[in-house]
Amino acid sequence: MKKPIHRSSLVLKVCVLAVTLFACGANSTGHEQAAIVDTTTTTAPPVPRNGPQVIHMDDGGRMEGALREGARNGTWTSYFADGTIRSRVVYVNGVEEGPTEVFHPNGMPYYTGQYANGRTVGEWVFSDPTGAELKRVQYDSTGVLVK
Repeated sequence: MKKPIHRSSLVLKVCVLAVTLFACGANSTGHEQAAIVDTTTTTAPPVPRNGPQVIHMDDGGRMEGALREGARNGTWTSYFADGTIRSRVVYVNGVEEGPTEVFHPNGMPYYTGQYANGRTVGEWVFSDPTGAELKRVQYDSTGVLVK
């Protein structure tokens, strides 16, 4: 005579089997499972430390330039999502050095100025989207605003 299977017992066995398969991986060894866990902890691929770079921004724009030993070098240009230039900044060993230009979305200059060793120096000119000058400011050689 066959012993009857209680419904609650069958449900429990199915649940235990499902949990076991999920936890262990139906077709994975422990080594394969560890590799899966390790790869999911990486949030982004490593960025090359040298050469040309393209960085995509959340607003659809992008930034382009070159790295040398992991630091920005030369002119870095950023673009709005529609491809118009947003800014142009020169870097030496990861520090702003030289002219910088930032533009309004319509392509007109927003502001221009100079950097020396990462500090704002000299005259900076700010304009509205039509190109009309809004103000001029002057920084000394240490980056302190003088007027």
